[in-house]
Amino acid sequence: MSLQNLLDLSSERNSGVKQGLSEERLKAQVPHLRTLIAFYRQYPDYLVDFMKGPDSTFNFFFYQRIFLRVVMRHRYVYATFPRAYSKSFLSMLVLMLRAILYPGSHLFVTTGGKEQAASITIAKIEELCKLIPALNNEINWDRGVSKKSKDDVKYVFKNGSSIDILAARQSSRGQRRTGGLMEECVLIDGDLLNEVIIPTTNVDRLLPDGTRHKEEVVNKSQIYINFFEQSVIKICA
Repeated sequence: MSLQNLLDLSSERNSGVKQGLSEERLKAQVPHLRTLIAFYRQYPDYLVDFMKGPDSTFNFFFYQRIFLRVVMRHRYVYATFPRAYSKSFLSMLVLMLRAILYPGSHLFVTTGGKEQAASITIAKIEELCKLIPALNNEINWDRGVSKKSKDDVKYVFKNGSSIDILAARQSSRGQRRTGGLMEECVLIDGDLLNEVIIPTTNVDRLLPDGTRHKEEVVNKSQIYINFFEQSVIKICA
């Protein structure tokens, strides 16, 4: 069943057939939903395939599916790719999928400059929301909730998760996040990374029942993305 079929259930009226998404019917499906969510955490590309619907023109390349699965399954990932690999696009998609699949996660993006981090985050999330409108529906767009400016960005999801910018500065000391993305990580000061940025992830995600599960891959998750110039490859060759 596609996402559109699921949304159409509330509007269909077939005599003799029970339709709609009531709270009672959803609670009865909780065991199946748990299995499905566990599957999507390991195979996030399939969740995107489901969310985009049959009429979408967006399709993954094979290497993009591998990238998503690797990053979603591991807590620490360091990746170096050439320009135009879509590494920022895919990394931001990972953050959005983690925000959706792990409610209450507080994820960040950082790089050498706060404005640069804000620019990358806004551009990629807006691109993803246009390509896959279902992602846009996961974000709370109510006035004063999600916000964006040239140096301050915060996207709040309807399940309580969030993605924002964490400046690589002393002013970020003491803040708390679940995990994050270090975009163009070679531009980040090493001392600030170790003393300020990484310690913000010391608190595990708070589960809906008030407990914490330290083994979750989203806890203390760190994605390091770097790039190399093609000219360097030619010289080395």
